[in-house]
Amino acid sequence: MAAGLLVGAVGLAACASTSTSTSPTAVPARGPGSIVSASPIANAPAGARGWRIVYRTTTASGAPAVSAGTVYAPSTARPGGRRLVVAWAHPTLGTGTACTPSRAVDPAAAIPGLASMLTRGWVVTSTDYTGLGSPGALPYLIGQGEARNVLDSVRAADNLAGTDAGTTFAVWGHSQGGHASLFTAGVARRYAPTLRLVGVAAAAPAAQLLSLIAGQFQQPVAWVIGTEVIDLWPKFYPGLSASQVATPLALANAERLGAICITGDVAALTQDFGPYIFKPFFTVTPTDVASWRARIVQNTPPAPAGVPVFVAQGLKDDVVLPPTTAQLEQDWCRRGVKISVNWYPDATHFTVTAQSASSAVDWMAARFAGSPAPDTCGTKPPVAPAQNPPPAGG
Repeated sequence: MAAGLLVGAVGLAACASTSTSTSPTAVPARGPGSIVSASPIANAPAGARGWRIVYRTTTASGAPAVSAGTVYAPSTARPGGRRLVVAWAHPTLGTGTACTPSRAVDPAAAIPGLASMLTRGWVVTSTDYTGLGSPGALPYLIGQGEARNVLDSVRAADNLAGTDAGTTFAVWGHSQGGHASLFTAGVARRYAPTLRLVGVAAAAPAAQLLSLIAGQFQQPVAWVIGTEVIDLWPKFYPGLSASQVATPLALANAERLGAICITGDVAALTQDFGPYIFKPFFTVTPTDVASWRARIVQNTPPAPAGVPVFVAQGLKDDVVLPPTTAQLEQDWCRRGVKISVNWYPDATHFTVTAQSASSAVDWMAARFAGSPAPDTCGTKPPVAPAQNPPPAGG
């Protein structure tokens, strides 16, 4: 699995830095979604214009903050009315400033299906999330923070001159971004009531966190995902202590390893993570520690009311385990969610977006058109659903 994890990281977006940097140190007293700065992207896709932006948003606790991001819009004349919007939510990339998607040489390359979305006349916005290339802490798997950053990126597109963006939108995300997308569905109505969310598409979403963490805490992937969790969650939740769950080796290296960009340089990843990958990261299952379990439950995406959901899941995924996605389908079907899970037999965690992007874009187009959303609730999944681990002693 370790070799697959490192080689599979080639499939994630490269995080090469550019010389462009716009990260204010203070937040002026203006509303979420308002633009702090915007600069053109010289190498936007053909037939489109792009901007690197910094916009106002809020943290999970409601404090004012800023996030960077990108916005792409067709350069052709719009046929009438405001343009539809898709908000892309990126996967785990690392916490270092150099990993910031909007600072990449070609940010467009990291948005699956972008060309098709622009051809359809849509505006596409992508948040970096707060704390990645901007002040503050990255809300890594912190649902409220991620969702607010996503929603305010849609507001920012509407506020950016030259986009013709409207307020009707869909969300599309992968892995961490799949978590953000699903959480957005549960937050949008209350946090951004002037926006109209028609649907959420997620590839390999980190959704059922209790069962996912229980299944992965002893696996090598903990050294990539766990480093960011134990470094960042205590910054949002002062009652949490990383020493409750992590080994001394993990505690000593989490911040440094978490800041490493997950890029196509397999040799560098092997050099950075190789000395640790087969050593224990956690001392206990975090779901067995009451304070950690409570926060894991808090950051598990809630079933959305009235928002249809598309999920793409690879059966060869060894990061977001397929049984946890089957569990998501089972749980949300019971709650009346119109969820359609699409299984890809040969897809890994890092190839599932390439295999599913066309279907996701078609699905979003149908939601924009007002077509009834399909569901797979009557179809047996190819794997047995995972089960949440019981509380320690329960």
